[in-house]
Amino acid sequence: MNSLVGPVPADWQEMPLAEVCDVVAGPSSTMIRPVDADGVPVEVVAPKHLMYGRIADSGTVLVTAKASAQLDRYRLAPGDLICVRTGDLGKQALAGPEHEGWITGTACFRLRPQPFVDSRYLLHYMRHPAVRDWIDRHASTATVPTLTLNTLRTLPVLVPPSAIQEAIGDTMSALDDKVALHRKIVEVTEQLRDSLLPLLLTSQ
Repeated sequence: MNSLVGPVPADWQEMPLAEVCDVVAGPSSTMIRPVDADGVPVEVVAPKHLMYGRIADSGTVLVTAKASAQLDRYRLAPGDLICVRTGDLGKQALAGPEHEGWITGTACFRLRPQPFVDSRYLLHYMRHPAVRDWIDRHASTATVPTLTLNTLRTLPVLVPPSAIQEAIGDTMSALDDKVALHRKIVEVTEQLRDSLLPLLLTSQ
């Protein structure tokens, strides 16, 4: 079978994203308008918080209790994917247990996979070059690239058997862990270098 990502076994399936996920666009900015005092804190995930397939941080916003209740449909659960819909459309991240209850930002989509789709597999599928090319081609040509909810829901998703999804998720996630470790080593080494030079120059 020919799929978006190339030839695959005939018993694999390809279906629109809307059939494999519940896809929700983030709330309007008016729904997360901050208040000065007596507010309920909510953690909002914006595109800048998505780094290397992971949610690196969030922004804490104080909203009214009524607004907090209205945001429930935009909250994250473990296994959800969050994707950028305005700006850098190639950024996605996977929510873990520590992100439960956080809010999908205005410029993001939340994807909640159906039980037959492995969330880690879907994350890496969304990062496939052919999928990223499809997203780029279907985004608006405005000054800031934007992907509509209706368009994203038509994205063709390759759905292999569950065992293969899990194997792909395991392999790619293990590689991501190694990449993250090496990034940390580089970061710590750079900090050491920057701290050491002034000491070397003043210790003579």
